[in-house]
Amino acid sequence: MEEVTIEVMKTYKVIELFKTMAIMSLSMGSLILEVNTLKNKLVMGDKDKVMLQEELDKKKKFQKGYKHNAEILRKNMVEFE
Repeated sequence: MEEVTIEVMKTYKVIELFKTMAIMSLSMGSLILEVNTLKNKLVMGDKDKVMLQEELDKKKKFQKGYKHNAEILRKNMVEFE
């Protein structure tokens, strides 16, 4: 009877170990998924930052050209008068 009890307890410990490993595996999978999601958000944020910086640079370049053209127009108007 003692041997049967020992075998049952060993089996119980194996089952508990398997349950623990399954839970850990699921937890690690969830953690990896969360980390990947955050990495993707970070990459998308970096891409958005680059796109916004490019837009800002274009606007600055346009404004610089506009100011330059406005100065030329003013000079031409003064010369014309």
